[in-house]
Amino acid sequence: MGVRRLVGREGELALIAAAVRQARRLVLVTGDVGIGKTRLVTEAARAVRSEGAVVVEAACLPLDVRLPLLPAIDMLRGLDKALGRQAFAEVLAALPPYSVDELARLVPEVVGRQAGPDAVPEGEWKRQRMFAAVEQVLARAARGRPVVVVVEDLHWVDGATLDLLTYLRASASGPFSLVVTCRSDEAHLDPAVARWVEQARRPETVRLELAGLSRPAMAELAGQILDGPPPEAMVDGLHRRTEGNPYFAEELIAAAVAAGDGSQEVALTREPPRALAELLVARSRRVSGPARAALAVLAVAARPVPESVVAQVTGMAAADVAAAVHELVDAKLALPDRARPESGCRAQHALLAEAVAGDLLADERRGVHAGIAAALEAMADPALSAEIAGHWSAAGRPDDELRCLLAAAEHSHRMRAYSPAADLWQRATAILEHRTGANGEPEVEAGWLRVRTIDALQACGRDLEAELLIEDVYARHRDTTSGALRAAVLHRTAWSRGVVGQREPPPSTAYALFEEATRIHEGLPPSAEYARLLADYAAFVWMDSCDSRSGAIYRDALDAAERCGATLVAAQALIGLAEVTLLHGAPSEGFALLDRARERARSGPHGELGFRVGFLTAEYHSNALLKMGQLAQAERIARDGLDRTREAGAVHGHGAAVLHHNATESLLERGLVDDAAALIAGAGDGEPRLDDWNLHLWRAQIEICRGDVEAAATRSAAVAALGLAGPRLWLYERLRLLPRAALWAGDPATALGYLEPGLDVLGGCTLERYCGELLALGARAAADLAETARARRDRDAELAAGAAVDRLQAAVELMDGRPFVDHHFLATIPGDRADWHAELGRARGRRDPDAWGEAAAAWERLGRPHRRAYALLRQAEALLATSRNPLTAAEPLRAAAGAASGMAPLTMAVHRLASRSRIPLDAAPPPAPPPTVDPYGLTDRERHVLRLLAKGYTNAQIGAELLMSPKTASVHVSNILRKLDVTNRAEAAAVGVRAGLTDS
Repeated sequence: MGVRRLVGREGELALIAAAVRQARRLVLVTGDVGIGKTRLVTEAARAVRSEGAVVVEAACLPLDVRLPLLPAIDMLRGLDKALGRQAFAEVLAALPPYSVDELARLVPEVVGRQAGPDAVPEGEWKRQRMFAAVEQVLARAARGRPVVVVVEDLHWVDGATLDLLTYLRASASGPFSLVVTCRSDEAHLDPAVARWVEQARRPETVRLELAGLSRPAMAELAGQILDGPPPEAMVDGLHRRTEGNPYFAEELIAAAVAAGDGSQEVALTREPPRALAELLVARSRRVSGPARAALAVLAVAARPVPESVVAQVTGMAAADVAAAVHELVDAKLALPDRARPESGCRAQHALLAEAVAGDLLADERRGVHAGIAAALEAMADPALSAEIAGHWSAAGRPDDELRCLLAAAEHSHRMRAYSPAADLWQRATAILEHRTGANGEPEVEAGWLRVRTIDALQACGRDLEAELLIEDVYARHRDTTSGALRAAVLHRTAWSRGVVGQREPPPSTAYALFEEATRIHEGLPPSAEYARLLADYAAFVWMDSCDSRSGAIYRDALDAAERCGATLVAAQALIGLAEVTLLHGAPSEGFALLDRARERARSGPHGELGFRVGFLTAEYHSNALLKMGQLAQAERIARDGLDRTREAGAVHGHGAAVLHHNATESLLERGLVDDAAALIAGAGDGEPRLDDWNLHLWRAQIEICRGDVEAAATRSAAVAALGLAGPRLWLYERLRLLPRAALWAGDPATALGYLEPGLDVLGGCTLERYCGELLALGARAAADLAETARARRDRDAELAAGAAVDRLQAAVELMDGRPFVDHHFLATIPGDRADWHAELGRARGRRDPDAWGEAAAAWERLGRPHRRAYALLRQAEALLATSRNPLTAAEPLRAAAGAASGMAPLTMAVHRLASRSRIPLDAAPPPAPPPTVDPYGLTDRERHVLRLLAKGYTNAQIGAELLMSPKTASVHVSNILRKLDVTNRAEAAAVGVRAGLTDS
């Protein structure tokens, strides 16, 4: 392992370098033990030395009998070595004789002789003369280059050196700088050193008080030590336990590596390393017995503790506790909470606390834990329940621990802290697995705790963890004799398998599980759990088919919820009914049902009800507005929902991903690419997962807009590789987005490969109404394949493209044309229908400007600029192919250029067509696509003519460019038209571009 680079101190390094360049006299670096003072100044010395500075280093030593001026001796020896013997001799030769004599007293081997005998009486001025000699040698050495003197560990300095540093600090001779380090946590700092440090607080001093490393810097440090990225849990533990102290972090990592089994996984040890622990414990033993007892309480508590708690645990009188705490603070072993004085004090450092606690005997430690737990429990603060449970656990009292864990989980859940609640219930479950009540049966049913854990995990967005736990719970409890528990387990398993999107088992198994759970509940008393089961069953039926029969199940859920007062479930049922009504009934009735759900949230209790109802209404309301074409309102509702998820700490769940999805779609459909990118920034980072695939697909759409089509295609392929199952409504949402990157990347076959199997799955249910966009995309892919085949005279490929068109038309016939029948809820059907017919014509080789004009008009009415721009581009192509006058395409082409703003591939295509047609646009034409094989047998000269023809050159301009007559150019153009089997120059240019014949 090589030398590790300094991390997290870039700002301090820059300050030291600037101080040296400015010849600032003193740089004082302070900080706790292990905070990185030595490493900082060492790196700073290396940096300024590389810039031409002379750097000498000295250190004070922790000796019982301190040798006077030892750092000064090191300084002079280092200067001799840094300058070289000859250069140092030249410096000495320029000094007054008395200075050389004084230096000889310090380093005779460097000066080359012993100092002469004293000829004058002793006095203070003699010491000053020695100080002056040191100052002079530094000043002389600094002529023409900076000199930096590094003095480390000032807290161990002797008095004479301290005086020398005072003298040098006040000196005005020469551009030399002092860089001095001193601990700020030393308990017994010499008063003279303390005064010196205090006097250094002046404007001309560069003072650096090192704090702990940030979490990113700690991650980088750990990565350097481990030669690879550290686990996130390790970084969290290091940052928390060391409070950013790099030395402590290195010791913890070293101990973890030493305790490992040689595998790649390295986990931190629970105790601090022995050497570090002994150092910290040794400091704690310098105080009195009462102070050590108080420190033991602070250490075991690992938090600020009021003096009353210390008194209760130790049994000391209040006055004795106060005196002991003051002693600890004076010794810098305890730190008062200055922001909240009533909270008391804590141990000075987290690792100090660990070391002191580890030094206690096991029985002592358990007793302190039990005392702290009892004292905190007496405060009757539910927020402390989890902490108290931890102390009971350390005290070896599982009954008390379980009681507090359950209380803590309930409190966390009430406070909408779902993630901690899930963790607490899991801990409680683990305890239950190893203990039973007096009659041999568990006092609390572990199965119900697991069910609560599942619900909490899903509430906070930890869906994948919930999915794994569900399958474990199903295996454990599917045959339990408790009907209610069995129904709850079947219910959650059905939802997971049907909706979450696992590959195996298939979603169809969810129907049987839902139905079995429903039958069990029919023999049980009415309950909120039954109401929730019905609501989830209805939601699954809806997501799998959009069938109106889910409305009847929602109504049963609403009745059951109202009978047992399950307000949240009633609101969920209303929201589900609203979605069914919006598609199968009147929109006004659907939105009225959403309003009823919101009203229930406002009139009900706070907490989960308000969050869940507000979140769900935002999700369904924004989605409904999107489907109905009300894009700006959809964005506003989705953003409001995202604000709610952030407040509830559920911003990483699938529901939040849906809200990001809805808001992003609204922005992109309106052409607001930068706004969409800003909204989704940071969402969907890393590799696609089961719970964020939709975010990745929308990020791919942004990448397409910005011209990074290859990245978009790669991202889309990664989502496809997940092999997602789940309900068919989610399949539809994936199929809307997956093919787009492939289409813009020039890979229509892949796009068809996504679409055709999906259309087969979506057929046969109400979701057929949604398929117009998918069919239009499929027709576009088939048309692209057909045009390429015709341009390359590949008859087999042309027949294959025609077969794809036939299959798509057959799919529409099987759906009885429903995807293209106007519907009040699905606003884009007119545009999709127009695209479908226009793309079919293109696939069959027909150029129909009117069809594309109709599509462009439809998308303009719908406020979708990029879709309109695409239709206008195709209209311009059709006009150029059917007319001898290229100016007939000018108006749609210019309109396409304006509407395509923000969509790079579309803009590039518009400019290429404008360039070929000699239709001026504001922007410069982008580069042409890469070349392909020529299937037409054009000569090199004809290909050159075709390139100029594609640029809009006339015959006269072609002749001038190629040094031929206009008549000869006309002959070449006629040959090209004949070979390409086209009727005019514009069509020849279009075929040449598609076949890759116009590239250089």
